[in-house]
Amino acid sequence: MAIKHILKLIMKQKSISVLITLQIAIAVTIIGNTSFISYRTLQNWLIPSHIAEQQIVNVYTRVFDKNVDKGALIERDLQSLKLISGVESVSYAANELVLATVNGRNFAHATLDTDNQGENVALFAQTPGAVETLGIRVIQGRSFYDTDYIFGNSNQDQRASVVMISDDLAKALFPQQSALGQTLYLHNNRIPYQVIAVYENMMLGEVAAYTNSWYHSAIIPEAHFSTNSQVNYLLKVSKNTDKSVFDTIENTLFEEEGRIVQQVEFAARAKKRLWDGRSTFAFIMIGISGIAILVTGVGIIALVSFSISVRKKEIGVLRALGASQARVMKTLLLENTLLAVVGIAIGLFSALWLNQYFVTNLRIQGLIVPWLAAVVALCVWLLSAIAVYIPARKAANISPAQVTKTS
Repeated sequence: MAIKHILKLIMKQKSISVLITLQIAIAVTIIGNTSFISYRTLQNWLIPSHIAEQQIVNVYTRVFDKNVDKGALIERDLQSLKLISGVESVSYAANELVLATVNGRNFAHATLDTDNQGENVALFAQTPGAVETLGIRVIQGRSFYDTDYIFGNSNQDQRASVVMISDDLAKALFPQQSALGQTLYLHNNRIPYQVIAVYENMMLGEVAAYTNSWYHSAIIPEAHFSTNSQVNYLLKVSKNTDKSVFDTIENTLFEEEGRIVQQVEFAARAKKRLWDGRSTFAFIMIGISGIAILVTGVGIIALVSFSISVRKKEIGVLRALGASQARVMKTLLLENTLLAVVGIAIGLFSALWLNQYFVTNLRIQGLIVPWLAAVVALCVWLLSAIAVYIPARKAANISPAQVTKTS
């Protein structure tokens, strides 16, 4: 059957043809975007953390007695936790726990330019022991000296003067030069810190991970305790230490009155919780894709069935003129293929535009994946072909005598 003749048939049924094309385009747009987002989200499970997930322990506590001297309490806790069998190092965690956010988002700036938003960063303000606890591997520069550390009440205007940053963050902030010796500006009021070291990339802060800045982190040798109730710690335990150490940690901390221990967990558990939330979102997107496929299939079957019912006499005439069942089916399938190709092209263009809008404005992760776009296009075409096959087969079985007889 000539393409020219099929185009005439399509033009003859403009309204139905347009509806089928739009339905396919909308399906490709929805399925394409949900597939891209789901794929990119589930891919996160494969991103290496480069941390000792089963050795680093997050400890969450709250002090409910306002009369407790937090500074003295933290000092006692650090000494007590170090004495626990299996604990290799410990640090007070002022800002963030490993892959578990305590405070809000942080930014690092290479300049004081207020128009520059800076880079998302997991900022760890720590006491001595943090470098060992986090497993920091310095590749340029030096570690902190004891004299670099600042510890005290957050109401006191005391700040450290130096900072260590990850390799990824160093390249993002200072792409054309070495980060060592450069000035880095942190916090909302852009306090200056001198970069004294660059360390190997590690996935530390939850906020940095959620903004896809996987290895953007910084460590400053200052730890302030504030008027809020949070007092948290990071511990590193020996390899193959099981969860029974959690009970020892809790019992040790419970010896101090005026506070509760909320949770003790390995960083691996915090990481799983982080990805669980994202994977749930991905599966929701997959569910939406399934609904789009179902609606598209049913919609095409309904539209093609209606189209065939309108053209029943025309199909009967073709059969009376000698057209075989296979030829009738081939005509209907080719007609659908042309509509599907146009719909898929429109849908892919819409998916590309919508995807860029999501990524740019809503910070949703999900860039176009070329091979996945091809798979989506092929699947939607197969779906439309299957949806057309059912009514087309029924149309091909129409008896010429039945539709050409006069009343």
